[in-house]
Amino acid sequence: MNTIGIIKKVSIAISQKDPSVLEVLREVEHFLTSKGVQIKGKVDMSQIKSSKNDKLPSIDFEGDIIISVGGDGTVLRTLLYSSDKEMPVLSIGLGELNFISSTDKQRFREDLEKLVRGRFYIRREMRLDTFVPGIGYDLPPVLNEVVYHSSNIGKTLLPKIYVEIGGYRTLLWSVKSDGVLVSTPIGSTAYSFAAGGSVIDTDLEAILVTPLVPTTKIPSYVINPDAEVHLTADKSRSKPTIILDGQITINLDWEEEVVIRRSPYYAYIVTFDKDVNLRRMKRVAERYGGVRE
Repeated sequence: MNTIGIIKKVSIAISQKDPSVLEVLREVEHFLTSKGVQIKGKVDMSQIKSSKNDKLPSIDFEGDIIISVGGDGTVLRTLLYSSDKEMPVLSIGLGELNFISSTDKQRFREDLEKLVRGRFYIRREMRLDTFVPGIGYDLPPVLNEVVYHSSNIGKTLLPKIYVEIGGYRTLLWSVKSDGVLVSTPIGSTAYSFAAGGSVIDTDLEAILVTPLVPTTKIPSYVINPDAEVHLTADKSRSKPTIILDGQITINLDWEEEVVIRRSPYYAYIVTFDKDVNLRRMKRVAERYGGVRE
């Protein structure tokens, strides 16, 4: 099942903006300590701030895994700011969607029992690296998506989307739009899906390129995970902004090139369901009323 043995030490990430978090947190702490699991620390992820001009924060979580208590945003912030990019995360989902969650408010007690007995799986999930040479520091890998859009609300962008693989580079499209989303398979169920993109089975690896409100109809492209996506913007329209996993925002000039590629750092997610990829796809259909049994 798992590859790290019995859990002895954990760190906990929370978001105290959600009032339901503290109640669940108390139960989690009581259960773990009663089983002899050492809690190495707690971090309120809602208090972690990032500056557009300075190097991003880096949190040294300790232990065998991180337990995230909150919504999907808490998981994404935890993964973005953790200094150990390969430390597994168990997410107790308390949000509206919980697409990335390992368990939820109804099942977390029985799943914690499975955790301390070593009865769990660890899934390896694809992430994307983003490179912007002009900002002067490295950006963390994203689990969901990179949003490249107009810095002015209500104004369009003229992005130029290039795809490069095997030394060959081609312009995929350049159309007036709100921007473009570059997503992972997990990210295909999030903003990209809302923008009309396909849902990709998270057992696969691929890069999804989805236009945001283009003035001419442009498809959502599923491309080779070994490809690079290069983004710039034409000066005739608004300047661009990038947003990483909905958490980190960086304003750019028109000609600053953004390069996105598959990251060598995968996210490791604790799960108790071997077929979690199918559950995720079903959850998307359920959300929009597409499941009838």
